[in-house]
Amino acid sequence: MVWADTEKNIEIELEGINKDWSETLLNGLSISRQKNSPRLNSRSIKRLHDQAVDELKHMLTVYGYYSPKITAELTEPEENNWQARYLVELGEPVTIQNMEIALEGEALNDPVFSKLVETIPLKSGDRFEHQRYENVKKSFLRIAAERGYFDGEFTCSKVSVNIEKNTADICLKYDAKQRYRFGDISFPDTVVNKELLDAMSPIEAGQPFNANELLTLRNTLQNSGYFASVSTQAMTAARDNVSVPIEVSLTENLKHRYSAGIGYGTDTGARMSLGWQNRYVNDRGHNLSVDSRLSQSASRVGADYKMPFWSENIDTVGFNTEYKQEDTDTSESSSIAVGSYYNRMRWGWEETGSIKFLNESFDVSDDSASTSLLIPGIAYARTWADDTLYTRHGGRVSLELSGAAEGILSDISFSQVVVRGKYIQGFGESNRIITRAVVGATEVSDFSKLPSSLRFFAGGDNSIRGFDYESLGPENDLNEVIGGRYLAVGSVEYEHMFVQNWGAAVFTDFGNAFNSWSDPIEYSVGIGIRWRSPVGLIRVDVASGISDEDKPFGLHIVIGPDL
Repeated sequence: MVWADTEKNIEIELEGINKDWSETLLNGLSISRQKNSPRLNSRSIKRLHDQAVDELKHMLTVYGYYSPKITAELTEPEENNWQARYLVELGEPVTIQNMEIALEGEALNDPVFSKLVETIPLKSGDRFEHQRYENVKKSFLRIAAERGYFDGEFTCSKVSVNIEKNTADICLKYDAKQRYRFGDISFPDTVVNKELLDAMSPIEAGQPFNANELLTLRNTLQNSGYFASVSTQAMTAARDNVSVPIEVSLTENLKHRYSAGIGYGTDTGARMSLGWQNRYVNDRGHNLSVDSRLSQSASRVGADYKMPFWSENIDTVGFNTEYKQEDTDTSESSSIAVGSYYNRMRWGWEETGSIKFLNESFDVSDDSASTSLLIPGIAYARTWADDTLYTRHGGRVSLELSGAAEGILSDISFSQVVVRGKYIQGFGESNRIITRAVVGATEVSDFSKLPSSLRFFAGGDNSIRGFDYESLGPENDLNEVIGGRYLAVGSVEYEHMFVQNWGAAVFTDFGNAFNSWSDPIEYSVGIGIRWRSPVGLIRVDVASGISDEDKPFGLHIVIGPDL
């Protein structure tokens, strides 16, 4: 093949070279780097041309070719229009014959080093590539630095090339010596006390050094909300014979945070939000937040007092209260709730336990009541994603259990379970399949007193598109939707990004809210436009409820991350 670069009055051609190497080789030639120099003359061009042969031979050793044959031609067909041509015959590559790789010191029992040795991309019989050999050496040094082998060194690091036989013998011996341990962590005086900082730290003095733990410490401190910037550093220069001290630098966030936003959703109409947060009420890290959300269909005001890093087993304990009003096509309600909750990780899942007292006045068709309930609940959720804003592979699964017992500060008895799931799988460079499902069931002693917020409805942006928000469910004798005991909703969507951050989707949604699992389901089909914005995917969908004889049509707009 021929690879050429023409600029000004010098044209350079390389023949017989792999296209993937050509640009690198050309950029390494002095005649290429200096071809635009105003100081070039006939003599210097000829000198650079002669020099190019040795330069090519030297660069080709990187790819394992130590005996190439290079034919060089330099012509000047017209005045000041030079042509340099290099025909390369690579010949036989140098192959790896013998390999001697060994570990010494405490790394002998380190599984990370053992895996590195087992998976080294250098095998007897392979073409010898110098860059691959250098990358292996760098891997030894990188792992040593990450895992605390600060005194480690190569006792043998060489390649012996036999040009006549086209073979290479490799010797790599690394003496890691001892593995250091974490020493004391030095925290500065800051807005939270040292006990809380210690609770946030995954590191204990005396445990083997691991740079990933330092990264976890930095991320935990950064995500706590207390600090605007965080730096964690292993003070290797100050290490003793066993351990390495850790120094943490912190810059506090402003104590008060204010937020405001406006938006639009087809379920809610125009909406706005206002919020205030006291990031650190005291040096134990307690924080208080108050927020309000106003829209055409629903309004709420809530407050949350959170006590994070409560104990080794419980991450957070909090108290909250909320006042909410909602007015949809199927129901009107107003409610006030006061409660407490905790968060913790259990079996790899996020566990949330709660108890709240709810008083809700509601009007759903003929059902008008004011109901009080003391509702304990527990929920488990798990999320995994390669990117939380725009997920190519990931999902979320959650399970929620709640209930109340008549006579224990409750007007009725009920129990409810809701399971939600969403799974996203990308394929190719610009395609995704997105599936989601929600299943719920309720047992209740008197359905007419069950608040509308605890009944199941279907339809809307995140339910069955093409139907209005909460417009689907069991109906009374007046054909008015009153909500159901059960819920089953699903969706399958195919998305293709056409140009950079713009794409389109086709989908079908199906399901309903029921009082009997034998009731008919509703389904819809639709298409949508997708834009990957800085705040997440913006989805604009149009859908038709094809199961309904009236074929309702809906426009749906959703903004936010996939999960």
